[in-house]
Amino acid sequence: MRITLIAITILLFNYGTVSAQPVKPRIKNWHYLDFAKDGYHGISLNQAYELLKGRKSEPVIVAVIDSGIDTLQPDLKPVLWHNPREIPNNKKDDDGDGLVDDYYGWNYLGAPNGENLSVSISDDWRTYHRFKKQFEGKDSAQIPKEQQWQYREWKRAHQKLTHSYDNASKIIDNLRTNWDIANRSDTILREMLHKEVFTAKDLDTFHATPAAQQLVSMWKEIFAGRQVNNIELLKGFGDFKKEQEDNLIKLTTAPKPYRDELLKDNGYDITKVKYGNNNLTGFSGYHGTSVSSVIGAVRNNGIGIDGIADNARIMMIRGILGKDEYDKDVAVSIRYAVDHGAKVINMSFGKSVSPDKKWVDEAIQYALSKDVVLVHAAGNDATDNDTDDNYPSSHTIEGTPLPNIIQVGASGDASVGGIVAAFSNYGKKTVDVFAPGVDINCAIAGNGTQLASGTSLASPVVAGIAALLRSYFPSLKAAEIVDIIKRSGAAVTEPVVKPGTEGKVSLSELCNSGKIVNAAGAVKAAMEYIR
Repeated sequence: MRITLIAITILLFNYGTVSAQPVKPRIKNWHYLDFAKDGYHGISLNQAYELLKGRKSEPVIVAVIDSGIDTLQPDLKPVLWHNPREIPNNKKDDDGDGLVDDYYGWNYLGAPNGENLSVSISDDWRTYHRFKKQFEGKDSAQIPKEQQWQYREWKRAHQKLTHSYDNASKIIDNLRTNWDIANRSDTILREMLHKEVFTAKDLDTFHATPAAQQLVSMWKEIFAGRQVNNIELLKGFGDFKKEQEDNLIKLTTAPKPYRDELLKDNGYDITKVKYGNNNLTGFSGYHGTSVSSVIGAVRNNGIGIDGIADNARIMMIRGILGKDEYDKDVAVSIRYAVDHGAKVINMSFGKSVSPDKKWVDEAIQYALSKDVVLVHAAGNDATDNDTDDNYPSSHTIEGTPLPNIIQVGASGDASVGGIVAAFSNYGKKTVDVFAPGVDINCAIAGNGTQLASGTSLASPVVAGIAALLRSYFPSLKAAEIVDIIKRSGAAVTEPVVKPGTEGKVSLSELCNSGKIVNAAGAVKAAMEYIR
């Protein structure tokens, strides 16, 4: 069947199910509200602070392993962690940790000359070619025990690349043809409208000639219900086209070693861990800034947003670019956070292939030995993590549970499309809780705020609650914090739409707690726990 320009655009801009129309008005910061009082499926944050009145808190360091941060952002600058044993910008390793000027944290994706890595290569692509010569043509019985996990991940990488290749092969010719049509028609419409940038609204008020009416109608259909302009739409189309063209070569062509060449480091050698630089703001700081603000932006200052935890200190560790991070970078980032005093670590990232998972498992176990909570986003592919892995996971390669890590899916509200986010991953066994992750008000690099969605925002909601508990109830252990958050959430009695489908299930079919996190409930449970 021929794939039309309209069909391809719908493929690009529609993920998961179509959201229901809001039955309540959208309200900024809905995720902090209380369901019984306000009618929104929020976390009852004001009620939590009412319960905490009269209690003293202590500062809690929250490490955010992410893509960077704006250290001058006015709503975050006062709450940034400062390495107490490091003198900033004196080009010396004052604290003797082998890293120079790690005052706000550290960047494991930076070159010695200060340049930052800006290219991300998928781990399925890297893993397939890394082990191809070693494993191709062999079955499991021929693989030594110590290499069985890497063989498993290599097989999964091969399957994923083959699947991507097959899909790309089916659509690439029509995709290229429609790319040409899209560009030519965009040029014509810009000339007719006398605008370089146009939206559906411009087309609604444009009186097209009969000859141009078909072209205008086509673009109206593409725009329908999408808050984008022609430039954004074509960029998405172009990115999708490039992705499919890349999928055609990944089986036969190994990726370039961008990371290792720039960093002067071997991403597959865990014995060398002193690499990177202190440039946390040089690339992709928007994501880390937004994530950090949800956790601990200054409260009640009249600037930007109010974070969840009122006594958090944000430590930034740049260890990911947004997808397919190296296991080594994740493992050393966790260890840096633990060694420098973090009690909560937020990880708003994930991937489906992890050949060196053992290093990450050991880092999480090290964090457990030092009483550190880790919070991890479940992912945004509307898939079941029980059947399609999302790393880092809550079990080691050997199947040992890691009780200090909590896996978070994204919830919503009727006002933002539904109780469970249509994009969220889920898993009756592998996802622990859901937390608000749709239309979350967060700070951005520079100044100001934005509404953003994703499990990347749901995870820091949980990390913020964990930080709140650790601040006001410092005697609680990491595993106890995780247990409290899971048990104290708000149960949802009505059926919810299962992501990626139109069917409805109970929330307990999508996560093992069957609950949406609740700050007030967590505080009540913590009070009972320490009696």
